[in-house]
Amino acid sequence: MVSTTSRPAPRRKYDNSRRRADAQARRRRIIHAATAIFVEQGFAATSIDQIAAAADVSSPTVYATFGSKAGVLTRAIDVAVVGDYEDIPLVDRLLSVIDESGTQTPRQFAAGAQFVRTLNERVAPLMRVMEQAASADPALQELRTRAVGAIRADCAVAVEKFWRTALRPGLSGAQAADAMATMVSPYVYSMLTVDMGWSPDRYQRWLAHALPHLLLRPQLLGEQATAGTG
Repeated sequence: MVSTTSRPAPRRKYDNSRRRADAQARRRRIIHAATAIFVEQGFAATSIDQIAAAADVSSPTVYATFGSKAGVLTRAIDVAVVGDYEDIPLVDRLLSVIDESGTQTPRQFAAGAQFVRTLNERVAPLMRVMEQAASADPALQELRTRAVGAIRADCAVAVEKFWRTALRPGLSGAQAADAMATMVSPYVYSMLTVDMGWSPDRYQRWLAHALPHLLLRPQLLGEQATAGTG
């Protein structure tokens, strides 16, 4: 006998992938718009309303997504540092680039210099915006402190992995990390390329040449070291 009792239709599983994709697209539009405006106008002269209009979203959407204007700048810097939205730490990217360059020290520093030059081309303009506004905004002061710490920590990892046993006599790993962090910092890149008129190519050559000469035992440099800063 066939039952005539009706059974409830199975519920369709809710798929929110489209909503997540739309939210992600909005976040990326906001970051793209904010980056351009911050670099052009500076932090103080930029408003959430301007960012929202350029990204074709509402101002409340920007606040809901990032919390504040400092939050927008923080996320814009995070994206600029790695160059994409992939969840791969910067230090892993740096180590991979150096590792793939081979075992010759000059090649390692040349690869590292190219990586740092490309990174600083993206992030240095935003870091300059942050530096100029940090004294007046506690959130940006905290961001600056974290950024300096992150650069130093990444350099310490690279020194330990590739050059710990090759450092100059009397130079500790911590001192080497401090020196490297100073030279690769977006601040130094901006000072040389913006304030002193160096080209990015010249900066890259200088970094590839100067870092091993500063950090490593002279007998390890050889004649293959990257030449010149001119």
